[in-house]
Amino acid sequence: MEYKDIISRIKSVRNYKEDTVSPEILEQLKADFEKGKRLIDDIQLEVMLKNKDEVYGNLKNIAGYNDLMIEAPHYLIFLSEDKGHYIENTGYAVQNIMLKAFESGVGSCWITIKDGEAIKEKLNINSDKKLSAIIALGYDDNKNKVLYENVSEYNPSRAEVEIVEDNVSERMRVRDLVYLGKWGEDADPDELARVGLLDAFFYARLAPSTKNRQPWRFIYDNGTVVLTLRKDENVNEYEQKVDTGIVMLYFKLIVDSTLFNLEWKFGNPDKDYEISSDYEIVAYCIS
Repeated sequence: MEYKDIISRIKSVRNYKEDTVSPEILEQLKADFEKGKRLIDDIQLEVMLKNKDEVYGNLKNIAGYNDLMIEAPHYLIFLSEDKGHYIENTGYAVQNIMLKAFESGVGSCWITIKDGEAIKEKLNINSDKKLSAIIALGYDDNKNKVLYENVSEYNPSRAEVEIVEDNVSERMRVRDLVYLGKWGEDADPDELARVGLLDAFFYARLAPSTKNRQPWRFIYDNGTVVLTLRKDENVNEYEQKVDTGIVMLYFKLIVDSTLFNLEWKFGNPDKDYEISSDYEIVAYCIS
């Protein structure tokens, strides 16, 4: 998969055509998910495919942003074993299958969930696992137009990265996203290019986040990449953890495709980075 191209073009689809997706594509997406990328390998995670008649009417008032359920021809329901960091693991694995769906010409969107047990009851799902995510799935009707950065013209040797606004938010520059050595020390993109990580940071900044708030900051410290997350009273813990899993996926996908395999570790490295009080370190990796 050409991850750079897909990450640069994928968007959340909120308006869908009535056309259904072929059974072959749907089954392939399920198969890809079952053998796909995980943040934590020993957490059991399963997916169920349901159609509009099974889901939309039942969840109209209990799921979706501000309880406005997205109408789509298909939905993927994800159930996870209840273990530490299972929500981040869900965000990581589900966003990866959304990238694969986009590669197949199929649009998708995260559905906001508040009460997983109530949703399981409405959908007659009998499982001890947590309902950890729902995504809408189908073909974009092209009502929501979005402008994207022209990343095909991006030159990693440049110190500045041009920002293009879309119809929702503005993306941060790499130098606003990454600190060098400790909090507040802006990283020079040329230095990040020298160590082979500029592309990873560039595409990580395109990761979707709840309310498009872009809550992440990275610290690059002589081979260690530290991921921090802004504390935000306007989003809940579930949303914060899903967003964390997604940005971890985007960073790892690009590093794995250009350099080598890396593994994220949750927690703090053994060093004080003097981070701002409104952020917290959530994970790190050794590049």
